[in-house]
Amino acid sequence: MDMSINGPRQMGNLIIEEVWYEGTDAVKKGEALCYNTDKGTATDFDGQRCNWVERSSSSNHMAFAGVTERSYSAQNAGQRLRIAVPGSKGVPIALAVDTVIDTGLLSFQVGGGTGAGRFYTGKYKGRGSAIPRQTVTALLEGGMTGGTMSVAATDGVTVTVADSSDFTAGDTLVILAGELDGTGIFTLGKHTISSITNGTTIVLTAPCLSTLSTGSLTLTGYIYTGNPTCQADLLTGDESGGIEFLTPLNAGQTGVTHMVGGVSYIPGVGTLAADCDVTFAQGSLPGDTKAFVVLGTVGTSDVVIDLATNGIKRDGSTGMQEIDDLDTAGDAVYLIFDGVVWHTVGFTGCTETSS
Repeated sequence: MDMSINGPRQMGNLIIEEVWYEGTDAVKKGEALCYNTDKGTATDFDGQRCNWVERSSSSNHMAFAGVTERSYSAQNAGQRLRIAVPGSKGVPIALAVDTVIDTGLLSFQVGGGTGAGRFYTGKYKGRGSAIPRQTVTALLEGGMTGGTMSVAATDGVTVTVADSSDFTAGDTLVILAGELDGTGIFTLGKHTISSITNGTTIVLTAPCLSTLSTGSLTLTGYIYTGNPTCQADLLTGDESGGIEFLTPLNAGQTGVTHMVGGVSYIPGVGTLAADCDVTFAQGSLPGDTKAFVVLGTVGTSDVVIDLATNGIKRDGSTGMQEIDDLDTAGDAVYLIFDGVVWHTVGFTGCTETSS
């Protein structure tokens, strides 16, 4: 494969694949897609598993395909499109965070409805991650901690923000996660702003709750105009797994749904009345990685990582049953699987509990 620059110097150096997108929705330039690796009958050979793509989910996020070369309008029966694949340089990627040239790492969002595939702060290198090669102020407002945005649960359209002075009708609110009070249910993904009521209140064109409730519900999300992108280099190597946003139930729960691998962010939406347990299964292969990172305070109760099989603490020898006290912004744990058990490789603000 000739990967040299064969065009004007201002062009990116993209490696392009033509694939078939199974979705019927519009796809924006720079959004990530994943291969449908389980398409068809499992016992049959099916070449479509390496050229049919779909929005990222917890079932395909370990098969990152690439990012769209341009925007594509919605089609009612899927469509052919072009993607830039890992190894491409100078690729525009769709943003969910502001960027600084040559600083940090970005990874694609897994799940989250129509918000899937945009790039947020990552932790693991490899396929599905990128290095920003451009400084871009992408967001009008970001409420990743869960402390600055909320919606009136009685109508699902009236949203309180920190400062709407630079918003305009037609801007986009992407909801990543929302408070689960046991009644109200958020529709994750992109929502269009219909109007601006005042300096801290906006109205959406349609409800962001599929089930209404009472009072107000906090949410994690961000607001942008158009489709902000930045120049980036797509990394190769093992699958990074992308990033996701979890929403534990206010009342507490056992078995918080989470994706295998990658980074699970815990935003501060709602106040936990009891602990929320993540039942953390064994890895599949030696070298598998996983991180849990808290973005905003969740209250006096905690998110607990309950290992299905006891692991090993950061000291390299002591048995570990669970990781407790994930409840404050900045709390985080990073783990690696050795083929038999999980090992803590780093943690802050939380507690390793002995087995």
